[in-house]
Amino acid sequence: MLKKRLFYLSQKKVFNDNNEIIFDKLHKNDSRISSFFVKLKSKKERTRSNQILVEGWRLIVDGLEAKCDLSYILFSRSEDLNNLRPFLPKTGVEIFKVSYKEMELFSNVETCPGILGVFNMPSPDKIRRLGKPLPLQFLCDNIRVPGNLGAILRAAVGVGCDKVLLSKGCVDIWEPKVIRSAAGAHFRLPIYPSIEWDDIPNHLPDNTSLFIADSNYDFSKNDTEEHIQSQGTQIPVAPYYGVNFSTLDHITLVIGGETEGISEMSYRLGAMKNGLRLNIPMQKGVDSLNTGMAAAVIAFEIRKQLVQAAAKTKIEGLAAN
Repeated sequence: MLKKRLFYLSQKKVFNDNNEIIFDKLHKNDSRISSFFVKLKSKKERTRSNQILVEGWRLIVDGLEAKCDLSYILFSRSEDLNNLRPFLPKTGVEIFKVSYKEMELFSNVETCPGILGVFNMPSPDKIRRLGKPLPLQFLCDNIRVPGNLGAILRAAVGVGCDKVLLSKGCVDIWEPKVIRSAAGAHFRLPIYPSIEWDDIPNHLPDNTSLFIADSNYDFSKNDTEEHIQSQGTQIPVAPYYGVNFSTLDHITLVIGGETEGISEMSYRLGAMKNGLRLNIPMQKGVDSLNTGMAAAVIAFEIRKQLVQAAAKTKIEGLAAN
């Protein structure tokens, strides 16, 4: 059951003495409604308040299961709020009921889910992981399309990445479209945004091997000196399945924007780290994959090799005993 909030605001209690969820009802044109939406849609305001807005029951649960701090819930249907009951903390969350039409006016999605949460931004060093990560990290180079960055983050979580680095110039990771397309990855993965290129080497382990997901290469053509120089480097290239990743201590995979491609700074970094360009050979007449798909294809090949190598080592160890 739900019960309208009475005088619990100072304690921010979530349940009353009868174990009913406490909430306030906001009337039409209440200034707090526009404040929630308008301010948290602005990157400047998000940064200032250190809060983010997520829409939908599933994303709120993802944040709560990851032990992220939830500050507010806005809902329009009682059943949506009741679905959250098993995951809600006992204190610290203020809950407001608003009309569905009011929420539709400010929603970022085509079909408003009717419930949203406002979380404190999780810091990378406090992310609660799902399991032991692989010795693999992504470096996103100038990813500007929100949906592409979200897909990359989703792939990073699925493959078991240690962390994701974003160079300065990438789209804001807390942009609503990024959050939606990442499907909860923000709560499960350490993400380091807006890193200056001069500082990126400080985020790379000394023992990392650097690979660049390079869709600019065409295996049907000769990789001439002129072509290599046009990319600002002389980094060799290989198909993604032609590398033995299992022999490496740590891996950094550089992923460029779909339109912008790999930047000169990435090529310079690759040259400095004795890196390798990876290509996904395509069917004739097909230029390249979506950048999120390309990241997933290469990353899951890396995962397959690392997992298989670990399993083989374990079996050999058992046999030796």
